[in-house]
Amino acid sequence: MKIKVFCSAILIFFVVSSCKKEDKGSPGVNEVWLEYKAYNPTQMSVVAGTTVTYTNKDNANHSITETSGLFDSGTIKSGNSFTHTFNDKGTYYFYCNYHSSNSAEQGAIQVK
Repeated sequence: MKIKVFCSAILIFFVVSSCKKEDKGSPGVNEVWLEYKAYNPTQMSVVAGTTVTYTNKDNANHSITETSGLFDSGTIKSGNSFTHTFNDKGTYYFYCNYHSSNSAEQGAIQVK
């Protein structure tokens, strides 16, 4: 009987510990997260030649589409990433084809 109680206690411990909510953290340097139908951060400043990584941290599909047509990621599924290297100085505006009416899912990269 004691072994059953002990095994049950161990099982409950593992179930509870595996349900622990993970800390999502924050985007790294030159990284933009797509989460909750928004970009995080929405604006960033980089030097020419910088590669920016866009990572979908959401459960929905997203895209990164530059307004003048310079680049378009196509569909970025949950957990996947897209990178773009900004070689020329200027300000580049982007949006999500899936959620373009959502002002939170619009962003800008300023290249110096």
